[in-house]
Amino acid sequence: MALSIGLFPACGGNKPSDDAYKQQARYFAADESLSPVIDEELDIFNMKNKRDSIYAIYTNEQDAIDKLLNREVLLVFTTRTLTPKEEEIIKSYQYKPLTYALAYDALALIVNKANPDSMITVDNFRKIMSGEITSWKDLNPDSKLKNIKVVFDNPKSATLKFVVDSVMQGKKVKTDGNVQAAMTSAEVVEYVESHENAIGVIGSIWLNDQRDTTNLIYNRTIKVMRVSRASEATRANSYTPDQYNIAYAYYPMIRTIYAISIDPRTKGVPRGFANFCWLPNPGQLIFWNAGLFPARADYSVRDVVIN
Repeated sequence: MALSIGLFPACGGNKPSDDAYKQQARYFAADESLSPVIDEELDIFNMKNKRDSIYAIYTNEQDAIDKLLNREVLLVFTTRTLTPKEEEIIKSYQYKPLTYALAYDALALIVNKANPDSMITVDNFRKIMSGEITSWKDLNPDSKLKNIKVVFDNPKSATLKFVVDSVMQGKKVKTDGNVQAAMTSAEVVEYVESHENAIGVIGSIWLNDQRDTTNLIYNRTIKVMRVSRASEATRANSYTPDQYNIAYAYYPMIRTIYAISIDPRTKGVPRGFANFCWLPNPGQLIFWNAGLFPARADYSVRDVVIN
């Protein structure tokens, strides 16, 4: 961050030249865990906006925000807003950050299909992450599995940050033992598919990845754990990260997806793409069809009888 701050006085508060702006506006950055739904938004936006296209840089959340602070990009997609200090940096060179709440997804816990244990409490998940629980037998004395192996997408990802900020309650994640980063969400899924003792932590977006030619991830050799806020998980008090359970906040680990734009041009492509994702049709509808819950959803719930 010190390097970023040091660069700004040399740049001054002037708006970028046309050439500099074109370079900044050509790309946006996003946390890799958001890529399935952002790719869907991007494909339709670029198809409709034929004159000027924008392209994705998928990285971890902190690196994406650093690119924004360095003005390498003018738009990022994240699962958090800017901190007060980050906002000060943006405003120091006379840019106004605009934050759009786009949709809600969840942190999903996945296990191998051969694992008979598919329910867990938030407290037990916290204890696994802190190293207090290391064996499946600690969760279920009848389990034939041994040590639990937890895999994440990236050490600086939005996924791990959510766990640290919203799950751990001040406890530290023990990353030198049973917790490791697998670098991408796809690699997390692959690891869980081939390791019966693993728990994978991914964004719920990946449970309905339209780019997956094998159809839904549910049909692969994994299953999604039911998570409970209670001291003991039962089928009645635990939930999967489905759209309905996200909408009504039954699922206990929900996060918000944001677009943050510092585009100085009201008709610039970065700001236009952020607006596109925020508008009801098709932007918000794309989030809905991807299995997320749009931030601007207008919906109703009805009881139906299935014969």
